[in-house]
Amino acid sequence: MDTADLILLVNCRAPFYPPSRRPARAKIVVIDDVPQRPHMAYQVHHADRHLEGGVAATLRELARRARDEGVASDDRVAPRREAQRARHASDAAALEDAEARAAEADGIDPIRVAVALRELLAAADPIVVDETITHSRFVKRHLPRSTPDSYFYVQGGLGQGIAVAMGVKLAAPDRPVVLTVGDGSFMYNPIVQSLDASRAYGIPLLIVIFNNREYLSMKMNHLRFYPEGAAVETGEFLGVDLAGQPELARFAEPFGMHAETVGHAGELVPALDRAMKSVRGGTTAIVNISVSR
Repeated sequence: MDTADLILLVNCRAPFYPPSRRPARAKIVVIDDVPQRPHMAYQVHHADRHLEGGVAATLRELARRARDEGVASDDRVAPRREAQRARHASDAAALEDAEARAAEADGIDPIRVAVALRELLAAADPIVVDETITHSRFVKRHLPRSTPDSYFYVQGGLGQGIAVAMGVKLAAPDRPVVLTVGDGSFMYNPIVQSLDASRAYGIPLLIVIFNNREYLSMKMNHLRFYPEGAAVETGEFLGVDLAGQPELARFAEPFGMHAETVGHAGELVPALDRAMKSVRGGTTAIVNISVSR
């Protein structure tokens, strides 16, 4: 951001975190139907200009002006396009390499779970609701969604994932909805109430738990903010270990829902396939997968 001359914020609610993180020199232009969201109590764009109106029409007009004024001429655009193509090819190769290594790794690599979901749901146009924390980057990169309203990251604190996923399912009843969630995040949810609502109102979900048996994000915060603290010195990270957790998939059983626990890589794809068949039949399924740390 600090090397950019111009930044276009297109239909963007909160571009900078923390809000004080303004780019060093760029002019910032906001393009939006409603640049200042009336329902947001605090919103910082650092905007130099607001282009208020239809987003698609504004972008089309900007593209036309760029062509008319020669800004988009081939001699100026082609080098950047080629650089982006090379960057994309490098990124794609890195993804393939990561997936190949995950397939050969001991245990069940989180990337392998994301790939299995991607392949299982390739023809289904699913919606992914993500409440993983340490695994969210794997979900985003290896279970990509390219159509509008196909990926939602649960914002604002843990414990909302199942409810958000049910809301998404109510809005898109004809599409499968997958909740990816960590074991710690899952236990923050009101599990009993949520599953009861899923059954009572006929809202089937595929709930996939990336279970690493610890609050890893909490441990990472210990390491990030207190690198020489007591936890690092003693090796005792309080509130992190979840090794004694109950069998999470069994929360589905009192509600007559499909439950699977996966501990070995060979079980992964068949378990997800069975769970998805249950969801297609109208019944929520929970697949609790023991992933490598």
